[in-house]
Amino acid sequence: MTEIKPYLQKMVDRFTNPSVQAALKGFTKTLQFKFTDTNESWLIRAVNGTSATLSQETVEKPDIIVTIATDILAGIMDKKINGTTAYMTRKIQVKGAMEDLMKLQKLML
Repeated sequence: MTEIKPYLQKMVDRFTNPSVQAALKGFTKTLQFKFTDTNESWLIRAVNGTSATLSQETVEKPDIIVTIATDILAGIMDKKINGTTAYMTRKIQVKGAMEDLMKLQKLML
């Protein structure tokens, strides 16, 4: 089991990167992360692609739901696990609009 908060904070911190801001312009979404191994839920609230906040909570209707184990997310972000392979083998399950899911890659990879 991996301490996941630093990895989620890394995603939030990417919103300060000008190239990420340009790619996510207008992206105002709630991203719910559900971790299967810890039963924790974390929420990233993105505002206009320029800022985001992180909190440990669950909301009723998030825009994107990512269900994953902590070590898989850590592996993807550390570039030890291929994100596409993890998705294809159902180690990461994502629900949301395809356009939003494509933008999620900017934060994870």
